Amino acid sequence: MKTHWKKFTNPDFLGAYAIEPGEDLILTIKSVGQERFTGQGGKQDEGLVIHFEEAKPMICNATNAKQITKVLGTPYIEEWTGQRIALGVQTVSAFGDMVEALRVQPYKPKEEYICDECGKPIKAAYGKSPRAMMNYTLDKYNRPLCADCAKIEAEKVITDDE
Repeated sequence: MKTHWKKFTNPDFLGAYAIEPGEDLILTIKSVGQERFTGQGGKQDEGLVIHFEEAKPMICNATNAKQITKVLGTPYIEEWTGQRIALGVQTVSAFGDMVEALRVQPYKPKEEYICDECGKPIKAAYGKSPRAMMNYTLDKYNRPLCADCAKIEAEKVITDDE
């Protein structure tokens, strides 16, 4: 994994540098609203800002706001709260140059469930969807587990019973 130099400038807002090439960042919207902020060169500005559960906030330009409207099916920012979006990087023409820009992806992210034991995403297994695996392991082991960790947990139960 390579480190972009802008990661060391510790900006207040999320930028394209925060996403690994070819990867998407899946985030949950915590709040959205009009805010004053310090822009490039220390200039005070005002605009739409999205705060996330998992990351720094993002200044939301018109391009990204329109894409969120399409993805979530609503232009009302109050209805964006709690919804998940995928962010990626796109090269765009800006300021007389080609630059990397943070862009909302044109699709709603798939639901993802995380294993309580190993922290990896729960994938389909044993003919069960990821959601069904999560529900099954919640019922059986009182926590969401991936197939590998569920197998280990099942072996512990067998060993304990012997």
